[in-house]
Amino acid sequence: MPRGALIASLGFGLLALVATPWAGAGVTPGTPTTTVPSSLVDPLGNLSPLSPGQFLLPIEITGAIGLQDWSFDLNFNDTVVSPADVGGLFQSVYQAEFNAAYPTASNITSSGLVDLLNPSGLQGIAGFSSGVSGDGLLAYVLFEFVPGQQDPFPEFSVSNVTTAQAPEPGTLALLAGALMLLGRRRHVRHEQRN
Repeated sequence: MPRGALIASLGFGLLALVATPWAGAGVTPGTPTTTVPSSLVDPLGNLSPLSPGQFLLPIEITGAIGLQDWSFDLNFNDTVVSPADVGGLFQSVYQAEFNAAYPTASNITSSGLVDLLNPSGLQGIAGFSSGVSGDGLLAYVLFEFVPGQQDPFPEFSVSNVTTAQAPEPGTLALLAGALMLLGRRRHVRHEQRN
């Protein structure tokens, strides 16, 4: 195979490896709870216990691989519930410990904004994690029922999910192997000329 064709085919192969998307992580709302996780009980007890009519909505992720950054919009029925802002830096969105294998807590960078034209959602909830993998929690969102409402299953959904994850180990191994083959090929050609 001519040298130019070999380099071109390896280059296109590497580009395909790097550009090939892998199975993305899924972000979904979990089951609402009135139990405050121990990681959220601060010295002042601001979240423990919750006030009557308040609950925490866990945001779950499945299939994370080296998760770095994440963001999503959270949609809800604003005639039934509303985000409960108890003050502080993160308003109604709180960090969560990922899982038992990765107990480090996520870092919240944006608690989202309620769109005045569409008050049934928080747009732009975002944060970052320390390269965690597997299934776990991203955040908790504190909600309260609208007066006169007590729907045990409010409608929650997520949209506009983005995650920045490390490439799968297999992809990195293929990329490294292709680079080594290319280097070896160049070394052999160089020795043949000398």
